[in-house]
Order: sequence, then C-alpha cells, then structure tokens
Amino acid sequence: MGSALEALTARLAKLATHYDVTGEWPAQSLRHLTDAGAWTWVIPKEYGGFRLDPVSQTLAYEAVAAGCMSCLLILTQRDAACELIAAGENEELKRDYLPRFASNELMTSVGISQLTTSRQGGRPAMAAEPADDGFVLTGVMPWVTGAKQCDNVVSGAVLPDGRQILAVVPLDKDRVEIDTPMQLAALDATLTSEVHLRAVHIGREHVIRGPVEHVLASRSPVKPIVVATAGVGLAGSMVRLMKSYAEKAPAVLVESFEDLATRYEGVREKLMSHASSIADGASEIPKTEIRIAVNDLLMRLAVGLMTLAKGSGYVRQRDAQRLVREAMFFLVWSAPDDVRAGTLAAFADRMPPVTRTMARE
Repeated sequence: MGSALEALTARLAKLATHYDVTGEWPAQSLRHLTDAGAWTWVIPKEYGGFRLDPVSQTLAYEAVAAGCMSCLLILTQRDAACELIAAGENEELKRDYLPRFASNELMTSVGISQLTTSRQGGRPAMAAEPADDGFVLTGVMPWVTGAKQCDNVVSGAVLPDGRQILAVVPLDKDRVEIDTPMQLAALDATLTSEVHLRAVHIGREHVIRGPVEHVLASRSPVKPIVVATAGVGLAGSMVRLMKSYAEKAPAVLVESFEDLATRYEGVREKLMSHASSIADGASEIPKTEIRIAVNDLLMRLAVGLMTLAKGSGYVRQRDAQRLVREAMFFLVWSAPDDVRAGTLAAFADRMPPVTRTMARE
C-alpha cells in the first residue's frame, strides 16, 4: 500500500495549489481518490466497503493530507458521516446508504458542530420537534464541507427535553437552504457553507440514533487522531518543500531546518504509535497532547517555510504560501479549549511537562 499512497500523494499535490487559487471543487483530485478506492476505506465489508485497520487508515489519511488538504477535509467529513451511519441503530438506513457511499454513487458530509453551539438565550442551534412519524428540524448547521456538492448530510438536533437525535438530511428537501460557500483563509475548494433548515420534516426512516442524551457517544476509534493525522500529513509536505529551499540556503538556516525536520519525525512517530495502540485495543489515547504537539509543530514549520522561501512564499500561487495558510487551519479545526490553551502555552513554553516533551521530541 505504501507505493500506491505515495503515488496518490504526488497526483494530488500537482493540483492542490491550482484548486486553492481558483476555489473550484477539486473534481479531478477527487477522481484520483476514486481510483485509489478511498470511498471504501471506512465502510464495513458487508456494505461493499474495505474497512481499513487503524494504522492503515492513519497512513491513508496522512497521504491524502500530504497531497491536498482540501481533499482530506472533504474525505474525512464524508467518512465521519459514513461512520456515524454504520455505528447507528437503523439497519435499513445502513443497507440503503452505505453501499451507495462505497461506490461513490452519493456524496455526503457532516453538520454536527451545532450540537455544541447555542444561540442567544441558550436555544439550540438546531432544534427538533417530535412529529407523528419523525421530527421537524429547525436551525443551522454552521459548517458543512462541500454542502452544495452533497446529496445529503448527517446532522444532529436537540429536542425540547435536552435529548438529541442524529439523522440523515436529504439536501433536496423543501425548506433546506445552503448559503454561498464561505471565503476562507485556506481550503476554499471545500465549498464549506452554512446550511439552514426551516421546519424540515425528517421521517423516522432517516434517524440514525436517538433520542438519547449524548447522540455522538459512539464514534470511530480513529476519530480522536484524525485531525492530528491530517496535520502530520501537512507537516510532511512542508518539510519536503523546506528541504528543497534549504539545499540552496546558508548553513545557518540549514541547521535550523534540520532541527525542524527532526522534530517532525518525532511527532510523526508518536502519532503512528497512537494508531498502533488503537489497533491493539488501547482504551485511552492522549488526543489532547498529540493535537498540541502537532499544532506546535505546524506553527514552527510555517515560520520556517516562509523564512526559507522568502518572497516567493508570499505569493498566493506558490505551494509554500498555500501550505502556510493551511497550517493556520489547525488552530481552529476541532479545537476545544484544552487544545487551544495548550497551543498558546507552547509559545510561552509553559506547557505541562508531558505535553512539552511530546512537542519537542
């Protein structure tokens, strides 16, 4: 699988900056994912997939991220939707959707960040009202990757009693409104939008799970390290590009590059160790610590790459500029307070000892 992933990374990398500059949906790059069998990677075999083990999935995500972060975000959000359906209680829904996702007949994504977001006055961002044969959903999904390219989205909503549901929402329904894609600092090609539901009826046949207190309690075991994996993939691309600049740089800069490259190897080794622990059935993964270490690494690499690239790194059409902007995404992607606090503390060198050691190794 190693050589195939390297080839996939190379094919995606050739197109990544083009799609970053144009902001177009990366259709050709996604065809490369199709050729690589990526749509089957998380889907169970009984539904037409080829579910990868945690280590293989981590390596696959790393390879996609190293080639094209936009494609990686599209893929992981789509995979998250597939995994939530596969882990759900609705067997008919699994039989209906998962084979079509595996064959790339349908595209999906997730819109679940609103489950941790409240509107003014404490009202849920997405509310569900019981109906005779399902639920009526009203509210907003603040972040939906590729919304305008999707057939449906897996969304979460909160009932009046505080319980939650998870459901597949067909995006061709009446009263579903998809905003114009956001203009982002990076990853515009993902066509990320807000999606609004205006009293949209969802039948029970589309309910994945719930009503329950915490509808997202059942998640993929690889989920805690997905963002870190993406960051390590991006870091690898940054290191490789830095190397090409370092070959022509003064010795004093080369020494600093070598230190950063060594730091990257250490963080990557830690990530792969965590992936192996998941495969071995370990119950606790230090996801906060590895996220902080990856964030710290990416910020250092961003400074290093821009310094080595000089003026060419400040030009939007250059790979260096794209990679630096993409590194900033990891400061906001699935970044709870403990990750943000640890990331800021890294700059002041006042992290807890264990986290500081991981970031430096």
